[in-house]
Amino acid sequence: MHRYIKEIYRAYEEGIPLVGPTYISKVLEVSKTTAQQALKNLAKKGYGKYIERKGFIINSKGIDEAKKLIRKHRLLEAFLVEIFCLDAEEACREASKIDAFASENLINLIEEKYKFTECPCGNKIP
Repeated sequence: MHRYIKEIYRAYEEGIPLVGPTYISKVLEVSKTTAQQALKNLAKKGYGKYIERKGFIINSKGIDEAKKLIRKHRLLEAFLVEIFCLDAEEACREASKIDAFASENLINLIEEKYKFTECPCGNKIP
């Protein structure tokens, strides 16, 4: 679910308040049915509201969760570039594979030691 909430938040940041299954299916390369089910599941978990035949509207709980996930992802990206000299694109791919599993303790240690303020792409770390 973490991939979905991050993409919904990115759309929200870009001024797209209502995110439909078609948008998610294209961005995450999943079927529309899969995207629709994921949006409904996010609504059941309290991250926003799903409106049939329209899409998903993220709420403050969803925004908070997305920011936590994006923070993890971007700190891991910066760490992978710093430690392993990966390029930004490769660091992003690798961070995507592990960000959902990284503990808050590990993320805090990375943040404290390296003081990263932005990811390798230049995006601010929440």
